[in-house]
Amino acid sequence: MENKIKSLIKKLTRFGYHVKPKGPRHIDPVCGMEASEGLFRADHKDKSYYFCSEHCKEQFVVNPDNYAG
Repeated sequence: MENKIKSLIKKLTRFGYHVKPKGPRHIDPVCGMEASEGLFRADHKDKSYYFCSEHCKEQFVVNPDNYAG
């Protein structure tokens, strides 16, 4: 069930809808928007980074040193 919810949230973000799940909040290092833990995550140099969308995560993965601070 959890995977179906995550899939639905990902689809909604592609259309500009932002769903804010409960839980710890983080700041997306790419765009500066609020991001939730667990939806979009990437690790770099023993630290986890969280993103508001798959697009921001992909930009980070291509060049993480540009965004990791």
